[in-house]
Amino acid sequence: MELFKQNKFIGDTRDEELVEMAIHGNTMAFSVLVERHNKYVTRLASRFLLREEDIRDVVQDTFIRVWKRLPDFDGHYRFTTWLYTISFNLCLDQLRVLKRKREIQLSEDIVLKSNTWIDDNNATQKADSAAIAQAVRKFSLGLSKVQQLIFILRDLQDLPVEEVCRITGFKPDKVKANLFHARKFMREKLIQGGYL
Repeated sequence: MELFKQNKFIGDTRDEELVEMAIHGNTMAFSVLVERHNKYVTRLASRFLLREEDIRDVVQDTFIRVWKRLPDFDGHYRFTTWLYTISFNLCLDQLRVLKRKREIQLSEDIVLKSNTWIDDNNATQKADSAAIAQAVRKFSLGLSKVQQLIFILRDLQDLPVEEVCRITGFKPDKVKANLFHARKFMREKLIQGGYL
């Protein structure tokens, strides 16, 4: 009964308070954090990785690493920034491993999953949007690694510049400059390809 009283309102608790509770042994608090942020971490990983297996591994590794490092969390920042930084770095590690194995391939399934804005009732719009999304994925491979990462975080994940800075560790000027060049490159490629 006492455990129920302790966890009764845990779902309405702020992330930072849940972290504090989890540090002191409340596994229910950590479960709420995982449930609350699992979908977003999965979506972030799917922007970088193509295979479902790799995505699941990164998501799982992210939450394992968060659990192990909870005492290291700096309460001056938002929990999500810290969480996404860990996930982002694990994605980079996985990309390095995959590059060495030469397994990186464009996957139409992943491209189609990223089209969450498509109206299902409009088949033409769906086909056009899928073609543009596939083109964006293909052309983004031509960006430098820094530009690609910033482009994904800012334009595909729709994170504010301040959040991108915290996740990548780059200063705002570097983020904005790389984003400018990435957008210019993508626009030119989309125009050349007849998409714009």
